[in-house]
Amino acid sequence: MSRVFVTTTPIHRNATDLFADRWASDLSELAPGLPSGGLPGFRADPRPGQAAAHLGVNGRLDGYDVLELGPLEGAHTCQLEALGAKRITAVESNSEAFLKSLIVKNIAGLTRSTFLLGDVSRHLEAPGPRYDMIFCCGILYHMLDPLELIRLAAARTDRIFIWTHYFREERRLRRHVTRSVEHEGMRLSLHELAYRDRKLANFWGGNRDRTRWMKLPDLIRVLAHHGLSETTIITDDPDFVNGPAVTLAARRPGAKPPA
Repeated sequence: MSRVFVTTTPIHRNATDLFADRWASDLSELAPGLPSGGLPGFRADPRPGQAAAHLGVNGRLDGYDVLELGPLEGAHTCQLEALGAKRITAVESNSEAFLKSLIVKNIAGLTRSTFLLGDVSRHLEAPGPRYDMIFCCGILYHMLDPLELIRLAAARTDRIFIWTHYFREERRLRRHVTRSVEHEGMRLSLHELAYRDRKLANFWGGNRDRTRWMKLPDLIRVLAHHGLSETTIITDDPDFVNGPAVTLAARRPGAKPPA
């Protein structure tokens, strides 16, 4: 194994420069002068706050044990911790993104967040605790089997926050291949796309070579089938630049906040 020794004054920039030109997040939100990508996740992104507003208590996550699926570089994790989450377990499959998250954890001084490297579905199907909320932002549409992810997530929580692209016939791409599937007695259509950019240094997609998108009504239907039937559509943008996108919060009827 090759070793790289850094002999300059120890600063956070030395760590972020290990992945220079390969950051997705705007690190300048975290600390001025750091190399940055274009995603404003540390402050400007409203989605962690939306999760707290719709699934938390008084707009906060105090006392919540949160599972974050696909944290990428930890920007949302920082917000979830700032919103009061008691504990955050963030599971990331991309090894480079995992290492970047550890750098962000160090810079931001996160103390209640743990990053794990591995597959989110394998984490959910393994024995483990229930979570007060699952934060599922930007990952469902990267799954080859999104139905299984929903089933596994619903078995471990009474609340789930989702931001995802979804399939809409009016925005069908030529590359979309429709797959008819059965899920616990429901006949559904999934719309498959093969990744064309997996070899790029800045690939931030899923860990399989293809993915399958759901229709929005089917997403809501499957959540309800697995008990998360109180669904709130926070935003729905069928004309979003990279494909129709929805932000939603779903909970189990009668779910009580953590003690």
